[in-house]
Amino acid sequence: SRLCSTVPQPLLAPTPVGGPCIDMSRKDTDKKDVRFWLANVAGALLLADGARVLSKAELCNLQTGSATLGLSMLPGVMMLNRLPYAGIVGFAASMHGFLLSPTKALDNLKAWPWPIVSAGICAYLFATKPSRVA
Repeated sequence: SRLCSTVPQPLLAPTPVGGPCIDMSRKDTDKKDVRFWLANVAGALLLADGARVLSKAELCNLQTGSATLGLSMLPGVMMLNRLPYAGIVGFAASMHGFLLSPTKALDNLKAWPWPIVSAGICAYLFATKPSRVA
């Protein structure tokens, strides 16, 4: 191209291997294991559960003006952003209905079984987290 031929040679950046249009966001060192995919599934389930809480607050024993409605999406966002202790927060958010009103939660479980699935995934993610202490 003409533009490249007019620029002095020291200012040109070397062309990366694979051509100038390679995906720089992916690294070869990023290995996607089972925990990565389960965290994505748990995050999606927690977000869906948070959206359900927002749309049907009376099913979760919350008033419309409740302060906890604003936090209903937090566990899913924490899980998708891989924040520390997201597994614990996700587990607590999934199981809070069973602690507050178990009979109503068991009735709701027939129509919406995903809190048990997300609680199990969050417990697995927390239990299998690699230790940071060497």
